Amino acid sequence: MVGVMILNRNGKNWVSGLCDSLRRARFAGLRVYLVDNASDDDSVAMTTARYPEVKVIRMPRNLGYCMAYNLAMPIAFADGCEWVIWANNDVLLEGGCLEELARCFQSDPRIGVAGPSFLAWDKDEPNYYMLGNHPQAIPAMQARRPTPVDVEWVEGSFLMVSRKCVEAVGPLDPYLFFYWEETDFCRRARHLGWRVVLAPSAVARHYAGGWSDGNAANKASANRLQSRNYYIYQLANPGQSFIVNLWDALHLFAVQVKAGLRGDRLSGRREIGAYGEVMSELGTVYRKWRKDRAGEHPPLTTPEYRGVQPEVLGADG
Repeated sequence: MVGVMILNRNGKNWVSGLCDSLRRARFAGLRVYLVDNASDDDSVAMTTARYPEVKVIRMPRNLGYCMAYNLAMPIAFADGCEWVIWANNDVLLEGGCLEELARCFQSDPRIGVAGPSFLAWDKDEPNYYMLGNHPQAIPAMQARRPTPVDVEWVEGSFLMVSRKCVEAVGPLDPYLFFYWEETDFCRRARHLGWRVVLAPSAVARHYAGGWSDGNAANKASANRLQSRNYYIYQLANPGQSFIVNLWDALHLFAVQVKAGLRGDRLSGRREIGAYGEVMSELGTVYRKWRKDRAGEHPPLTTPEYRGVQPEVLGADG
């Protein structure tokens, strides 16, 4: 059984599109969950009214990407799901997407993580993610080839992971909260011998930025976390010594600041702030690197969120 877990924060305008495409998929053995991060719009009420088949897992606070999924996944596993999909609410599925992802896992038990190929939201061309990160897989996507392509990471907007992989690798790292968390998970999985693959014949569309689009505060928070977590990701690379990681992060900082100051000075100042924030937490980052290198599991939540429990609504409770 596959559980699709739709992460939602005030996404009333987006949720119905994905829920409708999941209904059209008619995939046997599918459970759908709305993992709601304390939305204050009508998205939960709309979902329970229009999609009674969806189980709502509602968080009492906004727990970001990592902790919301960490608390929701055990519920899906208890429901009998052997695979779960971390899904952003601004995603649409093309026909056969779920079947092709499932076929990937059936082809090799070493596959722990699989993601679809992505078309642009409004045209039948590879999107920014494919062009920027997996250009080598574009010919296979265009030909709808069934053979999985090994990659370093797949995008967390629609990522399928096996229960066995989660049990071996551990949860998403709550230290990251939001952004670079799926990349970090994929790297930890590969570090422990799991395959991470792109399924060229499984196709979806991702609008990207549905949460922050048109909201200045959300956009600013997203930009800060993207920069901060990228430095943490560089520093915590378990395949290298921490000294080498420090050098790589410093080089990245110099490149990013130079690029920012040449263009938008605000982005340059943001990079300086993000790098300074991470350097002030270097002890915490070092401990993360040691744990990742040893294959130890991160906690489900950060200390300030411990004890938080979700509320489960609908779809047989």
